[in-house]
Amino acid sequence: MMSSMSWIQALAEVEKTGQAWVIATVIGTQGSAPRESSSKMIITADHSFDTIGGGQLEYAVCQKARDMLNSDHTGASHVLENFPLAAKTNQCCGGAVSVLLEYFPEPATRITIFGMGHVATTLVNVLGNMQAKISWVDSRENLAQDQTIKGLPSNVTPFLYASMLDHIDHMSHNEITLVMTHDHALDYQLVEALLDRKDCRFIGLIGSKTKALRFRKRLVSASFSPTEIESVHCPVGLPEIEGKKPFEIAISISAQIIQLTQAEFKVDKRESSGLTWKEINQVLSDVKEDSVF
Repeated sequence: MMSSMSWIQALAEVEKTGQAWVIATVIGTQGSAPRESSSKMIITADHSFDTIGGGQLEYAVCQKARDMLNSDHTGASHVLENFPLAAKTNQCCGGAVSVLLEYFPEPATRITIFGMGHVATTLVNVLGNMQAKISWVDSRENLAQDQTIKGLPSNVTPFLYASMLDHIDHMSHNEITLVMTHDHALDYQLVEALLDRKDCRFIGLIGSKTKALRFRKRLVSASFSPTEIESVHCPVGLPEIEGKKPFEIAISISAQIIQLTQAEFKVDKRESSGLTWKEINQVLSDVKEDSVF
């Protein structure tokens, strides 16, 4: 589906909503071409934004982009394609276009927040600036409706359940989870259920040191291992950032999440392969050779 949104508007939107996307850039033309160099468009699995000229050229570019989106990727990748308009796309322009397609995956960070209280409301608005997919869960219909009416960051999806425990079966592998409900008994049930999954990237529990001690004793009685119990971060947040006001607690938790994701990014960071100048020059040379029909 095409959209009238410009590519730069779409770029901000797809980054915030956490979609995988491809940006297509015309980096060279020869002879007659529908758009000039530097024209861009954004392609997602379901939509395309802006245009690099329309017609069969754009159709071919979108197909190539969606092939990239449907492939198994571990990071951003780049493809440089040459399109002789008469030979490949049956367009009568008679020229040729070289297009750079750059693939960007969904953000690796997925966060689930249980509870829509004051701290969580502040926290969601801070984490709404991250490249992350955030699920926000509660069982209180009035709160869920209030948050939706106010307008949520575009990377946040609210979920309403009769019991918040129901969401745990719908979570993805390796999620960051934050337990901050209105009910200590429910907090404990959620922590137990999250530990039972054995695949959470991080479990954070809001509360005092006294609450943390009580929960640890109960988890020992429930036969969880010391390693599993220590994986529950309570009080959640960086201890250096003190304060009891909702915005202070939210900033402390946000800082801990950012610290976690940045540390893992540094460990996982690979050297960029990209495209060499030789490869780019070869494609540009092919444009010239293929433009004579």
